[in-house]
Amino acid sequence: MKGLCYIALIIGFFMFYQQNPLYTIIILVLFLGVYIFFKSRSSRGNNGILNFLSGKNPQQENKIDDLITLMMLQQLLTSNPQNHDTRNNTEHKDKIEKIKQEVLNLLEED
Repeated sequence: MKGLCYIALIIGFFMFYQQNPLYTIIILVLFLGVYIFFKSRSSRGNNGILNFLSGKNPQQENKIDDLITLMMLQQLLTSNPQNHDTRNNTEHKDKIEKIKQEVLNLLEED
């Protein structure tokens, strides 16, 4: 039914265009402007018309961010700490301790 209405509107505008092309273009631009205005008002973004014209859905971006965060957390939780070499672990702790001492020494000098 919706498609039939669109076809009737297109045929009507085509017939009206042959009589008065300028008025037809003005009416189409007016309808398009009203449509964009109401669509931008109903969108949830703060940008309004710019958000509508960009075609980005803010909810979709949030879902992608949530998915990336979930994947990162999953990798952190599934990483196995027993796979790390204990020697590398102690070397890493020694490096951290050395940097910590250097920072404390620099802070004490002031």
